[in-house]
Amino acid sequence: MIRRLAIAALALAAVALAAPASAQDLTIKPFFGSFAGSGVAKSEDSLYFGVSVRDVDVEIRPTADGFRIAWTTVLRQGGDPNKPNVKKNASAAEFVATAKANFFAGKANGDPLQGKSVAWATIKRNTLTAHFVSVDEDGRPEVQSYARTLTGEGMDLVYSRVVGDEKTRTVKAKLTRQSN
Repeated sequence: MIRRLAIAALALAAVALAAPASAQDLTIKPFFGSFAGSGVAKSEDSLYFGVSVRDVDVEIRPTADGFRIAWTTVLRQGGDPNKPNVKKNASAAEFVATAKANFFAGKANGDPLQGKSVAWATIKRNTLTAHFVSVDEDGRPEVQSYARTLTGEGMDLVYSRVVGDEKTRTVKAKLTRQSN
């Protein structure tokens, strides 16, 4: 009996260890569409000033040689709590396929030392992550990363911004797929 339990436990462990290795990475196609939702931003000042709520819209569309991500963030912070200040930020980036599967180069990559940024995107399992690297006025690297993970309900978004060695902001949001 103990031997059968040990064999069953070993078999279960082998299956559990093998499962991640057999998981397939998605292609870019399942990420195409529009997503909307909200999230919470935390920064180094959140301890003193609290967190801020953000509305987030993301649209991922195919292009002739890759894909385009466009995103809009609406921030409501400061001012009167019943009528906070509203700030809207919109950005977009295009990525082109490379020789490496699920690795995409930023179409508008430039020289970070000349005030431009370098971008790339990868897909690992069900997560599309886009990275943007630039250099600030003080010569410190600034890295912004957007991890967009497909879920049964839509998409989880985790944004992080690191300047030098300091993580300056994190945003976590839940988005639902919008019908087009």
